[in-house]
Amino acid sequence: MAGKKDTAAAATKAPSLGGFEKSLEELEQLVRDLEQGELTLEQSLTTFERGVGLTRDCQQALKSAEQRVEVLIQSGDGSLETRPFIEQSGQSNQSSDS
Repeated sequence: MAGKKDTAAAATKAPSLGGFEKSLEELEQLVRDLEQGELTLEQSLTTFERGVGLTRDCQQALKSAEQRVEVLIQSGDGSLETRPFIEQSGQSNQSSDS
């Protein structure tokens, strides 16, 4: 099962800048590898650490994308205008101010 060893070895590399989709695909593969239970403890820990890093990268990419989203809003006169995305989830950006 060389694929498992390759995955564990890849877990020690720095997160790639290849984009959200690539990071998400790698994260999904890491999860499959961990679920199969055929990695050593050390390989599992290294793979898990890589997964945590990829998760953070994906979260940051989503946050960045969210900040760029513009929503089309129909005004009172029927015309369409664009406005910056306004977060509706109740989360505040206060934590990023520190």
